[in-house]
Amino acid sequence: MLTVEQRAHFETFGFIVMRQAFSPHEMEAISRDFDDVLDEDRQGRPFDGEKRQAVMGCIERRPLLTQLLDDDRVFLPVEQLLGEGFIWNGSDGNLYVGDTAWHPDGSEHKYGRIKVAFYLDPVTRDTGCLRVIPGSHRPPLHDDLQPLSLQRESAMATPYGVSGVELPSFPLESEPGDVVFFDQNLWHAAFGGRTGRRMFTLNFFARLLTDSHMAFVRSGYESDLSFIKKMQHTQTNELYTPEFLNSESPRIQGLVAHIKALGFK
Repeated sequence: MLTVEQRAHFETFGFIVMRQAFSPHEMEAISRDFDDVLDEDRQGRPFDGEKRQAVMGCIERRPLLTQLLDDDRVFLPVEQLLGEGFIWNGSDGNLYVGDTAWHPDGSEHKYGRIKVAFYLDPVTRDTGCLRVIPGSHRPPLHDDLQPLSLQRESAMATPYGVSGVELPSFPLESEPGDVVFFDQNLWHAAFGGRTGRRMFTLNFFARLLTDSHMAFVRSGYESDLSFIKKMQHTQTNELYTPEFLNSESPRIQGLVAHIKALGFK
């Protein structure tokens, strides 16, 4: 559970880090299953480091990873921040290559969305940790930073006269066992990380209340399917396993009810 101060921190700055929420023993098991999923996607071939590998529906593929959705250390903070009835969007598991330029994961300010990130290797400001611009999840700062999008097209672009790594920001340095929660509208980036650094995310949306919310969820689903074609080694037209969608967990049943109702797979 988050304290009043932690909730205020998230709402004001757009992020919060739960330090050592998971034990080393737990992280060893989580890391093994993560590595297995990424190896399976590569069909046993070694990671060549040429480009980022991303597997959509990563945690949905292993029971131990799926249990994270039913874990109080994840479920309860997200419920506090998004409210009851929040829904599952999906997960992605990644082996990163190079820097990640400044970007938000969206600019939809009327619909709450949270990303929960697990870093499986130690990361610092100079070795690929998540850097964030506090408060950039809300306008006007969020909108004022739109020129940073130019740096996704060219690392040489300097809309504020400095490179991406020099931009004023806050580094969320992390050790395995830490859990990072952040608003998907928050501007974030990473610089200097080693090739093959490991991270996976869990993505949650607020309760579906309007037609625009529904349209946003549908658009996100189509985007994830397109992402599979770009980033995965093993091609599929499914994000979720039958075992995941038919989980016996009441919490997971609630999270995926809309997926089943909309015919997503």
